[in-house]
Parts: sequence; structure tokens; C-alpha cells
Amino acid sequence: MAFQINPYNEYPIPPTSATPPPPRRWWSRPIVTMPPTNGRKATCMETTVCVTPFCAAIFTIIAVCVYLFHFVDNAHCDAKFVIQSIAVSPSSATWHVDFLVKNPSPRFAIYYKGDETDVSLGLLSAAVLNTSHERKSPSHTAFSVDFLAEGNPNDAVSEQLDIKLRAKHKSYGDDYDNAGHIDLFANSVSVSNANANVSAADWTIGFVARSPVTGCEVSIHTLNSRLLRGSEVISKSSSPSAGYFVTGDKTEVVFEKVVMPKVIGDVIWDSRVEIMFAMNTNARYLNGFLMAACPAIPVKFTTDQAGKVMGSLLGNVKRCDYIFQKQLA
Repeated sequence: MAFQINPYNEYPIPPTSATPPPPRRWWSRPIVTMPPTNGRKATCMETTVCVTPFCAAIFTIIAVCVYLFHFVDNAHCDAKFVIQSIAVSPSSATWHVDFLVKNPSPRFAIYYKGDETDVSLGLLSAAVLNTSHERKSPSHTAFSVDFLAEGNPNDAVSEQLDIKLRAKHKSYGDDYDNAGHIDLFANSVSVSNANANVSAADWTIGFVARSPVTGCEVSIHTLNSRLLRGSEVISKSSSPSAGYFVTGDKTEVVFEKVVMPKVIGDVIWDSRVEIMFAMNTNARYLNGFLMAACPAIPVKFTTDQAGKVMGSLLGNVKRCDYIFQKQLA
């Protein structure tokens, strides 16, 4: 009788007349068969072949998670605004609009403060007077805005209501990227040396630069500026701030002998300022120049009993758009 020798522990295996089982299909065959624990040690090649599928599975799971995280982190978010009601006061020309805002994601923050809100009625300018909001649910917020619009409030208005709010998509690692982000506003207007019999006056417009991140110090200096009404330049700055950089985030620009227009009602709606600032901050790589434009600055005029004309900014501060440059071209 012939005996077979077990190659692992070298003991004889008695012969058998049983029919061997059929070979397994290729998809169910193991990549490698490890020797029993009481036999010889597995070779390095056998161990590598056995561990490779597990490592590949782990790296595949990590790659899929990274891709999904990147997709969610950069997904485009659209907030939905639904108008609940509109009321217009004929006597004061004040509009009151109630919205219900649906926030698309907890990581998408919407800011409802008055200085973050800008409103227009088609081509008609508007000045935001007041805003309020109330959280109704984790994803819904009731938002109200009061604004004064250009034109006759007694006329029928068929214009598109455009409203802009500042929002931020919170992504990981954005603290460093936004550490030096600057918001620029026209925050005040003062008209002096004017009366009912004078056709020109001095305008002083104040600007403020704000950083959303605490601790970012901003210093700005006016290099040149001009005041426009429509597309016509009506004055250029004559007295920028003294000193190259002024410690602080506020500055004023004086426009002398501005020709006073024939005011429609008591508000001038189409004043615009184009201004260039030199800016210095304590944030890395954010020292340079701002080319700013502040459109549709509403100026309200009043006249006292002595006939003195006074002008001031109507409504909340007006946000300015700007382009940042490291160097002048």
C-alpha cells in the first residue's frame, strides 16, 4: 500500500478511494492558501499576497471618502427666498417686504444685518432703512426688510425686486484664507456750505474698511477719487487724509464745489464714487491697493428755517465693490 507524505508536517496520509471534489470556480478560488499554524511559516510572498487585498480595500475606502468630502465641501448652495407679503406706505414711500428664507445647508451661513443687505427695484435705486430676522426652524428664517425706493410710490411698479445678502460657505481650513478679507463701505455723507441760493457745495464722504476676522488691523489711505452723477464726473478729491498710512480703518474724502442738481423730491439717488486706496494690514500677502466703486449712494437733503441745506446718507451704509492689486499696473 502506497502512502502520501504531507508536505507540511511530514506524516503519512493513507490512500483513499473517494472521488476528489471538483475544482472550484475561478472567482471563488483563494489568491493564496496559507499553511496551517502548526506547519511551516508562510513565506514573505504568501504574506504579501494575502495582505494586499485588505490594503487595497482600505485605500479604496479612504479615496472614496476624500472624494465625497471634496464634493460636499465644494457643492454649490442656493438659498431659496419666498415673498410672504409686500406693503407700501404711500405717504412715506417706504416698502416693507417679508421673506421666508430656506438655508440649503448648516454649513451655509447667511448674514441678515442691515449693512449686509442691498436692495434695488430693477433699474430703480433703493436705500435700506431697517432689517429684522427670526429663526423659525434649523433650515428656515423669517426675514423682513424696510427700504425707500426711487420714484413715485403712488405709481404702479412692475420691476424685479433684487436683494443681496452676504453669505459664507463654511469650509475646512478657510480661517487662513479669509483672515485678511476686507469689506468696504461708504458709511457717511455730509454736505456743507450749501443754502437755497448757492448752486455748489462741499461734500464729505466717509469710508470704513472692516475685517470679518477679529484681530486683522487695517490702515487705508486715499490716493485719488472722483464723484460722479450718472456717467458725468462732477468733482475730484481735493483733500485726502494726511500721512501715507493712517492707523485705523476709517477715512474721509472731501469733494469741493459740487454742483447741486435740481433735487427730485429730497433725495439724490445716482451719486457714485470711484476711489483708489493704498491699504496695509497685519495679514500676510494683503498689502496693496484697492480700486473701489461705490454705486448708487442715496443722499437725503433737508432745509432748515434759515434756508441752510443739509445733506446726509439715507439709510444704512452702502457696500463698495473693489479689486485688489498687489502693485499698480
